[in-house]
Amino acid sequence: MTNVYALRKEQNDLKAEASQLVEKAIANERDLEGTDLKKYNDLVAKIKDVGEQIFAHAAGATFADASSSFLQPQPSSGSVSASSGGLKSQLREVYAKANNSQRKEIDNLAAYVGGDIRAAADLRPNSDGGFTIPSFIVPVLERAFTSFAPVVSVARTWPTETGADLTFPVFSDSESAVQLDSSAATGADDTVSGDTPPTSLTGPTLKAWKVSSKPTFVPRETFTDSAVDLVNEIVGALLARIVRFENLKYTRGVGGTEAEGFLTNATKLVTGAVALDLDICLDLAYNVPQLYRPQGVYMMSDTTAKYLRKLKTGISGDKQQLWADADATKGAPPSLHGYPVIINNDMDSVSADGTFASKNPVSFGDMSKFVIRQAENNQPYVYRYQVPARDGAAVILFRRSDSKLIVPAAISKVAVS
Repeated sequence: MTNVYALRKEQNDLKAEASQLVEKAIANERDLEGTDLKKYNDLVAKIKDVGEQIFAHAAGATFADASSSFLQPQPSSGSVSASSGGLKSQLREVYAKANNSQRKEIDNLAAYVGGDIRAAADLRPNSDGGFTIPSFIVPVLERAFTSFAPVVSVARTWPTETGADLTFPVFSDSESAVQLDSSAATGADDTVSGDTPPTSLTGPTLKAWKVSSKPTFVPRETFTDSAVDLVNEIVGALLARIVRFENLKYTRGVGGTEAEGFLTNATKLVTGAVALDLDICLDLAYNVPQLYRPQGVYMMSDTTAKYLRKLKTGISGDKQQLWADADATKGAPPSLHGYPVIINNDMDSVSADGTFASKNPVSFGDMSKFVIRQAENNQPYVYRYQVPARDGAAVILFRRSDSKLIVPAAISKVAVS
Protein backbone atom coordinates (compact mmCIF):
# COMPACT_ATOMS: atom_id res chain seq x y z
CA MET A 1 0.00 0.00 0.00
CA THR A 2 1.31 3.42 -0.90
CA ASN A 3 2.20 5.66 2.03
CA VAL A 4 1.26 9.14 0.81
CA TYR A 5 2.78 10.77 3.89
CA ALA A 6 6.15 9.13 3.14
CA LEU A 7 5.89 10.47 -0.40
CA ARG A 8 5.18 13.97 0.90
CA LYS A 9 8.19 13.76 3.26
CA GLU A 10 10.38 12.66 0.35
CA GLN A 11 9.04 15.55 -1.72
CA ASN A 12 9.79 18.07 1.05
CA ASP A 13 13.33 16.67 1.53
CA LEU A 14 14.02 16.97 -2.19
CA LYS A 15 12.74 20.56 -2.23
CA ALA A 16 14.94 21.43 0.74
CA GLU A 17 18.03 19.95 -0.96
CA ALA A 18 17.28 21.90 -4.16
CA SER A 19 16.80 25.11 -2.17
CA GLN A 20 20.19 24.62 -0.50
CA LEU A 21 21.87 24.47 -3.89
CA VAL A 22 20.18 27.73 -4.95
CA GLU A 23 21.05 29.47 -1.66
CA LYS A 24 24.65 28.33 -2.00
CA ALA A 25 24.88 29.80 -5.50
CA ILE A 26 23.33 33.09 -4.32
CA ALA A 27 25.77 33.29 -1.40
CA ASN A 28 28.71 32.81 -3.80
CA GLU A 29 27.20 35.37 -6.20
CA ARG A 30 27.12 32.99 -9.16
CA ASP A 31 24.66 31.01 -11.26
CA LEU A 32 24.11 27.30 -10.93
CA GLU A 33 26.60 25.51 -13.17
CA GLY A 34 28.49 22.29 -13.68
CA THR A 35 27.74 19.45 -11.28
CA ASP A 36 25.53 21.68 -9.10
CA LEU A 37 23.30 22.51 -12.08
CA LYS A 38 23.04 18.83 -13.05
CA LYS A 39 22.20 17.88 -9.47
CA TYR A 40 19.57 20.62 -9.29
CA ASN A 41 17.91 19.47 -12.54
CA ASP A 42 17.89 15.87 -11.26
CA LEU A 43 16.24 17.01 -8.03
CA VAL A 44 13.58 18.95 -9.93
CA ALA A 45 12.81 15.87 -12.03
CA LYS A 46 12.51 13.73 -8.89
CA ILE A 47 10.24 16.32 -7.24
CA LYS A 48 7.98 16.28 -10.27
CA ASP A 49 7.89 12.48 -10.32
CA VAL A 50 7.02 12.24 -6.63
CA GLY A 51 4.36 14.91 -7.10
CA GLU A 52 2.76 12.91 -9.92
CA GLN A 53 2.76 9.82 -7.71
CA ILE A 54 1.04 11.73 -4.90
CA PHE A 55 -1.72 12.99 -7.18
CA ALA A 56 -2.06 9.60 -8.87
CA HIS A 57 -2.57 8.05 -5.45
CA ALA A 58 -5.07 10.76 -4.47
CA ALA A 59 -7.13 10.10 -7.60
CA GLY A 60 -7.14 6.36 -7.03
CA ALA A 61 -4.85 5.60 -9.97
CA THR A 62 -1.97 3.12 -9.96
CA PHE A 63 1.61 4.20 -10.44
CA ALA A 64 1.56 2.54 -13.86
CA ASP A 65 -0.75 5.27 -15.15
CA ALA A 66 0.54 8.12 -13.03
CA SER A 67 1.03 10.20 -16.19
CA SER A 68 -2.72 10.76 -16.17
CA SER A 69 -2.53 11.54 -12.51
CA PHE A 70 -5.78 13.42 -12.05
CA LEU A 71 -9.41 12.84 -12.82
CA GLN A 72 -8.65 9.48 -14.41
CA PRO A 73 -11.99 8.14 -15.70
CA GLN A 74 -13.14 5.01 -13.95
CA PRO A 75 -14.15 1.86 -15.88
CA SER A 76 -17.87 1.69 -16.52
CA SER A 77 -20.21 -0.84 -18.09
CA GLY A 78 -22.02 1.90 -19.95
CA SER A 79 -21.81 5.55 -20.91
CA VAL A 80 -21.76 8.16 -18.16
CA SER A 81 -24.18 11.05 -18.36
CA ALA A 82 -22.65 14.48 -17.84
CA SER A 83 -25.19 15.18 -15.15
CA SER A 84 -25.71 11.72 -13.67
CA GLY A 85 -22.90 11.94 -11.16
CA GLY A 86 -22.67 15.65 -10.59
CA LEU A 87 -19.65 17.86 -11.12
CA LYS A 88 -17.13 15.14 -10.34
CA SER A 89 -18.45 12.90 -13.12
CA GLN A 90 -18.49 15.81 -15.55
CA LEU A 91 -14.85 16.60 -14.78
CA ARG A 92 -13.87 12.97 -15.27
CA GLU A 93 -15.67 12.87 -18.61
CA VAL A 94 -13.96 16.05 -19.80
CA TYR A 95 -10.59 14.68 -18.71
CA ALA A 96 -11.18 11.47 -20.62
CA LYS A 97 -11.83 13.41 -23.85
CA ALA A 98 -9.14 16.07 -23.35
CA ASN A 99 -5.87 16.19 -25.26
CA ASN A 100 -2.52 15.98 -23.47
CA SER A 101 -2.16 19.74 -23.20
CA GLN A 102 -5.62 20.16 -21.69
CA ARG A 103 -5.03 17.30 -19.26
CA LYS A 104 -1.87 19.01 -18.12
CA GLU A 105 -3.82 22.18 -17.43
CA ILE A 106 -6.27 20.27 -15.27
CA ASP A 107 -3.39 18.53 -13.48
CA ASN A 108 -1.79 21.91 -12.84
CA LEU A 109 -5.01 23.37 -11.42
CA ALA A 110 -5.31 20.51 -8.93
CA ALA A 111 -1.62 20.72 -8.08
CA TYR A 112 -1.81 24.46 -7.46
CA VAL A 113 -4.86 24.17 -5.22
CA GLY A 114 -3.11 21.34 -3.41
CA GLY A 115 -0.07 23.45 -2.66
CA ASP A 116 2.45 23.01 -5.49
CA ILE A 117 2.48 26.60 -6.76
CA ARG A 118 5.10 25.84 -9.41
CA ALA A 119 2.61 23.59 -11.17
CA ALA A 120 0.42 26.41 -12.42
CA ALA A 121 1.08 29.75 -10.81
CA ASP A 122 2.49 32.79 -12.56
CA LEU A 123 5.85 33.17 -10.84
CA ARG A 124 7.05 36.26 -12.68
CA PRO A 125 8.50 38.94 -10.35
CA ASN A 126 5.50 41.26 -10.76
CA SER A 127 2.95 38.46 -10.22
CA ASP A 128 1.16 37.52 -7.00
CA GLY A 129 1.55 33.81 -7.67
CA GLY A 130 -2.07 33.21 -8.64
CA PHE A 131 -3.49 31.17 -11.49
CA THR A 132 -6.14 31.81 -14.15
CA ILE A 133 -8.41 28.78 -14.43
CA PRO A 134 -8.20 27.31 -17.98
CA SER A 135 -11.04 28.54 -20.20
CA PHE A 136 -12.19 25.05 -21.25
CA ILE A 137 -12.70 24.03 -17.60
CA VAL A 138 -14.91 26.99 -16.62
CA PRO A 139 -18.02 25.89 -18.58
CA VAL A 140 -17.76 22.44 -17.00
CA LEU A 141 -17.61 23.93 -13.52
CA GLU A 142 -20.45 26.36 -14.26
CA ARG A 143 -22.67 23.68 -15.76
CA ALA A 144 -23.43 22.39 -12.28
CA PHE A 145 -24.63 25.86 -11.24
CA THR A 146 -26.89 26.78 -14.16
CA SER A 147 -29.86 27.18 -11.82
CA PHE A 148 -27.90 29.98 -10.11
CA ALA A 149 -27.47 31.91 -13.38
CA PRO A 150 -30.83 32.30 -15.16
CA VAL A 151 -30.01 35.80 -16.44
CA VAL A 152 -26.83 34.72 -18.22
CA SER A 153 -28.77 31.90 -19.88
CA VAL A 154 -30.92 34.37 -21.86
CA ALA A 155 -28.90 37.61 -21.91
CA ARG A 156 -26.36 38.65 -24.53
CA THR A 157 -22.82 37.94 -23.32
CA TRP A 158 -19.86 39.96 -24.55
CA PRO A 159 -16.51 38.32 -23.69
CA THR A 160 -13.48 40.62 -23.87
CA GLU A 161 -9.77 39.91 -23.62
CA THR A 162 -9.06 42.59 -21.03
CA GLY A 163 -10.87 44.42 -18.24
CA ALA A 164 -10.31 47.96 -19.53
CA ASP A 165 -13.39 50.18 -19.92
CA LEU A 166 -15.00 49.55 -23.31
CA THR A 167 -17.79 51.19 -25.28
CA PHE A 168 -20.51 48.88 -26.49
CA PRO A 169 -21.62 50.02 -29.97
CA VAL A 170 -25.34 50.70 -30.27
CA PHE A 171 -27.30 51.17 -33.49
CA SER A 172 -30.85 52.40 -33.53
CA ASP A 173 -33.54 49.71 -33.69
CA SER A 174 -36.29 52.23 -34.41
CA GLU A 175 -34.74 54.35 -37.18
CA SER A 176 -36.71 54.09 -40.44
CA ALA A 177 -35.79 54.56 -44.08
CA VAL A 178 -36.98 57.32 -46.42
CA GLN A 179 -38.32 57.25 -49.97
CA LEU A 180 -36.42 59.09 -52.71
CA ASP A 181 -37.16 60.15 -56.26
CA SER A 182 -34.88 58.52 -58.78
CA SER A 183 -33.00 61.78 -59.39
CA ALA A 184 -33.04 63.04 -55.81
CA ALA A 185 -30.02 63.35 -53.56
CA THR A 186 -29.35 60.05 -51.84
CA GLY A 187 -28.71 61.56 -48.43
CA ALA A 188 -25.19 60.17 -48.34
CA ASP A 189 -22.54 62.69 -47.31
CA ASP A 190 -19.03 62.88 -45.90
CA THR A 191 -20.20 63.46 -42.32
CA VAL A 192 -22.85 60.70 -42.17
CA SER A 193 -25.56 63.03 -40.95
CA GLY A 194 -28.25 60.37 -40.53
CA ASP A 195 -28.09 57.79 -37.73
CA THR A 196 -25.55 58.83 -35.07
CA PRO A 197 -23.43 55.70 -35.44
CA PRO A 198 -21.28 54.94 -37.33
CA THR A 199 -19.63 58.40 -37.38
CA SER A 200 -18.11 57.35 -34.04
CA LEU A 201 -18.29 54.44 -31.66
CA THR A 202 -21.13 55.44 -29.37
CA GLY A 203 -22.96 53.58 -26.69
CA PRO A 204 -22.74 52.78 -22.98
CA THR A 205 -19.38 52.21 -21.33
CA LEU A 206 -19.01 48.83 -19.70
CA LYS A 207 -16.52 48.38 -16.90
CA ALA A 208 -15.18 45.23 -15.24
CA TRP A 209 -16.29 45.11 -11.61
CA LYS A 210 -14.30 42.57 -9.62
CA VAL A 211 -16.31 39.97 -7.72
CA SER A 212 -14.63 38.04 -4.91
CA SER A 213 -15.76 34.64 -3.72
CA LYS A 214 -14.35 35.51 -0.28
CA PRO A 215 -11.69 33.09 0.96
CA THR A 216 -12.41 29.69 2.36
CA PHE A 217 -10.06 28.04 4.84
CA VAL A 218 -8.90 24.54 3.99
CA PRO A 219 -7.10 22.50 6.69
CA ARG A 220 -3.80 20.92 5.69
CA GLU A 221 -5.30 17.45 6.06
CA THR A 222 -7.81 18.18 3.29
CA PHE A 223 -4.99 18.51 0.77
CA THR A 224 -4.22 14.82 1.22
CA ASP A 225 -7.66 13.98 -0.14
CA SER A 226 -8.54 13.15 -3.74
CA ALA A 227 -7.46 15.69 -6.34
CA VAL A 228 -10.94 15.41 -7.84
CA ASP A 229 -12.39 16.59 -4.56
CA LEU A 230 -9.97 19.53 -4.44
CA VAL A 231 -11.38 20.94 -7.66
CA ASN A 232 -14.95 19.85 -7.05
CA GLU A 233 -15.36 20.89 -3.42
CA ILE A 234 -13.07 23.94 -3.31
CA VAL A 235 -12.86 25.57 -6.74
CA GLY A 236 -16.40 24.54 -7.66
CA ALA A 237 -17.87 25.81 -4.39
CA LEU A 238 -16.12 29.18 -4.67
CA LEU A 239 -17.21 29.59 -8.29
CA ALA A 240 -20.80 28.89 -7.21
CA ARG A 241 -20.54 31.84 -4.80
CA ILE A 242 -19.48 34.14 -7.63
CA VAL A 243 -22.18 32.88 -9.99
CA ARG A 244 -24.89 33.52 -7.37
CA PHE A 245 -23.61 37.03 -6.65
CA GLU A 246 -23.32 37.89 -10.34
CA ASN A 247 -26.91 36.83 -11.00
CA LEU A 248 -28.12 39.06 -8.16
CA LYS A 249 -26.34 42.07 -9.65
CA TYR A 250 -27.45 41.24 -13.21
CA THR A 251 -31.00 41.26 -11.86
CA ARG A 252 -31.08 44.15 -9.37
CA GLY A 253 -27.71 45.95 -9.52
CA VAL A 254 -28.02 49.73 -9.45
CA GLY A 255 -25.13 50.47 -11.84
CA GLY A 256 -22.56 53.22 -11.36
CA THR A 257 -20.61 51.41 -8.65
CA GLU A 258 -21.63 47.88 -9.65
CA ALA A 259 -23.17 46.00 -12.54
CA GLU A 260 -26.56 47.30 -13.69
CA GLY A 261 -29.42 44.84 -13.33
CA PHE A 262 -31.95 44.54 -16.14
CA LEU A 263 -34.75 45.56 -13.74
CA THR A 264 -33.11 48.88 -12.84
CA ASN A 265 -33.91 50.72 -16.08
CA ALA A 266 -36.60 48.48 -17.56
CA THR A 267 -39.84 50.23 -18.49
CA LYS A 268 -42.68 49.96 -16.00
CA LEU A 269 -46.17 48.63 -16.44
CA VAL A 270 -47.94 50.51 -13.66
CA THR A 271 -51.08 48.79 -12.49
CA GLY A 272 -53.60 49.70 -9.85
CA ALA A 273 -54.41 46.04 -9.21
CA VAL A 274 -53.91 44.76 -5.68
CA ALA A 275 -52.89 41.20 -6.56
CA LEU A 276 -50.98 39.75 -9.49
CA ASP A 277 -52.93 37.73 -12.05
CA LEU A 278 -52.46 36.29 -15.53
CA ASP A 279 -54.12 39.27 -17.22
CA ILE A 280 -51.48 41.57 -15.76
CA CYS A 281 -48.81 39.27 -17.18
CA LEU A 282 -50.42 39.49 -20.62
CA ASP A 283 -50.62 43.28 -20.35
CA LEU A 284 -46.93 43.22 -19.43
CA ALA A 285 -46.05 41.40 -22.65
CA TYR A 286 -47.99 43.93 -24.73
CA ASN A 287 -46.29 46.78 -22.88
CA VAL A 288 -43.17 45.81 -24.83
CA PRO A 289 -43.03 47.04 -28.46
CA GLN A 290 -43.83 44.43 -31.09
CA LEU A 291 -40.23 44.60 -32.32
CA TYR A 292 -39.00 42.89 -29.15
CA ARG A 293 -41.89 40.52 -28.36
CA PRO A 294 -40.94 37.60 -30.66
CA GLN A 295 -37.83 36.95 -28.58
CA GLY A 296 -39.54 37.79 -25.30
CA VAL A 297 -39.36 35.71 -22.13
CA TYR A 298 -41.10 36.03 -18.80
CA MET A 299 -38.94 36.06 -15.69
CA MET A 300 -40.17 35.49 -12.13
CA SER A 301 -39.27 33.73 -8.91
CA ASP A 302 -40.37 30.23 -7.91
CA THR A 303 -42.76 31.72 -5.37
CA THR A 304 -44.44 33.96 -7.94
CA ALA A 305 -44.70 31.16 -10.51
CA LYS A 306 -46.23 28.86 -7.89
CA TYR A 307 -48.82 31.51 -6.96
CA LEU A 308 -49.82 32.08 -10.60
CA ARG A 309 -50.04 28.34 -11.26
CA LYS A 310 -52.48 27.94 -8.36
CA LEU A 311 -54.98 30.42 -9.78
CA LYS A 312 -58.31 28.71 -10.53
CA THR A 313 -61.43 29.66 -12.46
CA GLY A 314 -63.20 30.90 -9.34
CA ILE A 315 -66.12 28.55 -9.90
CA SER A 316 -67.06 26.73 -6.71
CA GLY A 317 -65.42 23.31 -6.57
CA ASP A 318 -63.53 23.82 -9.85
CA LYS A 319 -59.86 22.89 -9.39
CA GLN A 320 -58.85 23.53 -12.98
CA GLN A 321 -55.80 25.75 -13.20
CA LEU A 322 -55.92 28.84 -15.38
CA TRP A 323 -52.25 28.46 -16.24
CA ALA A 324 -51.79 24.89 -17.44
CA ASP A 325 -49.10 23.81 -19.88
CA ALA A 326 -50.00 20.88 -22.09
CA ASP A 327 -46.64 19.21 -21.43
CA ALA A 328 -46.05 20.46 -17.89
CA THR A 329 -46.44 16.98 -16.44
CA LYS A 330 -43.81 15.66 -18.86
CA GLY A 331 -41.09 17.94 -17.56
CA ALA A 332 -41.22 20.44 -20.42
CA PRO A 333 -40.04 23.99 -19.64
CA PRO A 334 -42.96 26.19 -18.55
CA SER A 335 -44.47 28.79 -20.86
CA LEU A 336 -47.06 31.50 -20.33
CA HIS A 337 -49.13 33.07 -23.12
CA GLY A 338 -46.84 31.23 -25.54
CA TYR A 339 -43.60 32.69 -24.15
CA PRO A 340 -40.90 30.85 -22.14
CA VAL A 341 -40.83 31.35 -18.37
CA ILE A 342 -37.39 31.71 -16.76
CA ILE A 343 -37.19 31.17 -13.00
CA ASN A 344 -34.96 33.75 -11.29
CA ASN A 345 -35.09 33.68 -7.50
CA ASP A 346 -33.26 37.00 -7.23
CA MET A 347 -36.47 38.74 -8.35
CA ASP A 348 -39.13 39.97 -5.93
CA SER A 349 -41.79 37.45 -4.95
CA VAL A 350 -45.47 38.16 -4.46
CA SER A 351 -46.95 37.79 -0.99
CA ALA A 352 -49.07 34.76 -0.12
CA ASP A 353 -52.19 36.62 -1.27
CA GLY A 354 -50.57 37.76 -4.54
CA THR A 355 -50.02 41.39 -3.53
CA PHE A 356 -46.76 43.01 -4.61
CA ALA A 357 -46.61 46.56 -3.22
CA SER A 358 -43.21 48.19 -3.85
CA LYS A 359 -42.11 45.11 -5.75
CA ASN A 360 -41.40 44.08 -9.35
CA PRO A 361 -42.31 40.38 -9.31
CA VAL A 362 -42.54 39.77 -13.08
CA SER A 363 -40.62 40.99 -16.11
CA PHE A 364 -41.04 40.36 -19.81
CA GLY A 365 -38.92 41.24 -22.79
CA ASP A 366 -36.08 40.53 -25.17
CA MET A 367 -33.13 39.73 -22.91
CA SER A 368 -30.69 39.94 -25.81
CA LYS A 369 -30.90 43.72 -25.31
CA PHE A 370 -29.36 43.20 -21.87
CA VAL A 371 -25.59 42.91 -22.34
CA ILE A 372 -23.26 41.17 -19.88
CA ARG A 373 -19.63 42.09 -20.41
CA GLN A 374 -17.40 39.18 -19.35
CA ALA A 375 -13.89 40.55 -18.84
CA GLU A 376 -10.84 38.36 -19.41
CA ASN A 377 -13.07 35.94 -21.34
CA ASN A 378 -14.96 35.15 -18.14
CA GLN A 379 -12.04 33.18 -16.69
CA PRO A 380 -11.90 33.13 -12.88
CA TYR A 381 -8.60 33.79 -11.16
CA VAL A 382 -7.71 31.53 -8.24
CA TYR A 383 -5.27 32.49 -5.51
CA ARG A 384 -4.01 30.27 -2.70
CA TYR A 385 -2.12 31.44 0.36
CA GLN A 386 -0.80 29.78 3.48
CA VAL A 387 -2.39 30.28 6.91
CA PRO A 388 0.32 28.88 9.21
CA ALA A 389 -1.47 29.89 12.41
CA ARG A 390 -4.29 27.46 11.56
CA ASP A 391 -2.17 24.78 9.85
CA GLY A 392 -3.77 25.11 6.48
CA ALA A 393 -4.34 27.40 3.54
CA ALA A 394 -6.97 29.74 2.13
CA VAL A 395 -8.26 29.70 -1.42
CA ILE A 396 -10.09 32.60 -3.09
CA LEU A 397 -11.54 33.23 -6.56
CA PHE A 398 -12.02 36.47 -8.49
CA ARG A 399 -13.89 37.27 -11.71
CA ARG A 400 -14.69 40.58 -13.43
CA SER A 401 -17.82 41.61 -15.32
CA ASP A 402 -20.38 44.36 -15.91
CA SER A 403 -23.87 44.57 -17.38
CA LYS A 404 -26.26 47.12 -18.85
CA LEU A 405 -29.70 47.24 -20.43
CA ILE A 406 -29.00 48.71 -23.87
CA VAL A 407 -32.63 49.26 -24.89
CA PRO A 408 -34.90 49.98 -21.87
CA ALA A 409 -38.05 49.59 -23.95
CA ALA A 410 -37.12 46.00 -24.78
CA ILE A 411 -37.89 44.80 -21.24
CA SER A 412 -40.85 45.74 -19.07
CA LYS A 413 -41.54 45.09 -15.38
CA VAL A 414 -44.73 45.09 -13.30
CA ALA A 415 -45.08 47.89 -10.75
CA VAL A 416 -47.89 49.12 -8.49
CA SER A 417 -49.09 52.68 -8.92
